[in-house]
Amino acid sequence: MTKNLDFIAYPFLSEDSQMVNHEILTDKLSAILGSIVSLGTPLEKETWWIMNRVLHLNGSLRGKMAVSIDDISDGQTIYHVLRERNKDRLKGFIYPLGNNVSCQYHIARCEAKIVTRNLYLLQKSGIIVPQVLIDLSNLIANILFAMSLEVNRLENINEIEFISKSY
Repeated sequence: MTKNLDFIAYPFLSEDSQMVNHEILTDKLSAILGSIVSLGTPLEKETWWIMNRVLHLNGSLRGKMAVSIDDISDGQTIYHVLRERNKDRLKGFIYPLGNNVSCQYHIARCEAKIVTRNLYLLQKSGIIVPQVLIDLSNLIANILFAMSLEVNRLENINEIEFISKSY
């Protein structure tokens, strides 16, 4: 492997361990969240909160644990407030539509689910994954969904229900 830093995007990319996927996936999610902040989201404070936790989630497997039960509690508070504001807006599956910010929250939600799925796969492969990381990752996906609803509510955009032929 070259020692020239010009040719090293991330020092762990050549590892056999799947842990590096976790770091890349959380990096991607944080980049999407940064993009949402740059779009002028009305939920800037909450988005910064999530971005910060995603970056802590990033290093908490390879490095020092940087996620705590307090993060879960704070996240649940955010989620419950948003869910309560939008309890009448969701009656089933919806299309991931709305203004650009809302759509970006839907994209971030999907990425958060990929992060969560990867944590489960890491756990199944024998890597010790503290439950708090899995819980936070799941919670972040749910918060991001609630944020998409909230942005649509603030913009007076109604969700369009998707009627599944499968379920």
